[in-house]
Amino acid sequence: MLNAKPIVETTRSHLGLGVDAGKAALQAVYVPPEKLTEAGLCDWMANALVGQSIQYHEGFLILDRSDSSSEMAAKDRGRLHALARRAWIACELGLVHLFSLKVDEGHYRYIAVRSASTLTPPEIRNRLRKSAVNTATQQTQH
Repeated sequence: MLNAKPIVETTRSHLGLGVDAGKAALQAVYVPPEKLTEAGLCDWMANALVGQSIQYHEGFLILDRSDSSSEMAAKDRGRLHALARRAWIACELGLVHLFSLKVDEGHYRYIAVRSASTLTPPEIRNRLRKSAVNTATQQTQH
């Protein structure tokens, strides 16, 4: 497996974070022991320190979410779609930066890195919920 520390250090550099900013954020990319859920990602975003990172998927996201080409069960595809959508919404809100790291041909690690925010954890959760509701409403109107 690839060493995650250079990823974090490069990301911290691109985000304008100094070497001493947020010492706890110098950890390797966190890989949850079980498949991450949408709620788990939201909790992580609300509590993570600036620069901390989490792997939210490993595989090939576009194919893994596809009805026609995925080998995943419909329930797992739905979970993954919701998770990826939530990560994208959080990125649009400026809560995280999203990265993919190529491991092999057709195999990637999808990583979210917590960005700086003045929002409190409850405010983060509320914005994520509100954005998800607005997105769902817009999709049903089209």
